[in-house]
Amino acid sequence: YELFKKEYHDTWQDILIKFEESTQYTETGKTIAQRQQLFNKSAKRFTQSLVALSKAHGIKTAFVMAGSIVNQDASLGYAYTTPGAEDFFMERCHADTDAIIGHFKAHI
Repeated sequence: YELFKKEYHDTWQDILIKFEESTQYTETGKTIAQRQQLFNKSAKRFTQSLVALSKAHGIKTAFVMAGSIVNQDASLGYAYTTPGAEDFFMERCHADTDAIIGHFKAHI
């Protein structure tokens, strides 16, 4: 732990916070409502982070996320694009937002 803090002296706290947040995404044993709430919270956080990166650095991003338990998470799907990448899924994947979420879920 001390070596980790020494190696990443400026960012070690941020790394541990992100790690803790990431463990929330893999928790099982939650109700469907709890999973929906966590999913929405995660989608909001990712979106806010990408909006900030887009504004600060001009990064263009497209991402898709879905729930990881197929039979329980059928309603959990989200796609987002930052300004400048609005047509990414249609141009590159020939699919609108709903179709790209459906294709993504098929791979879970």
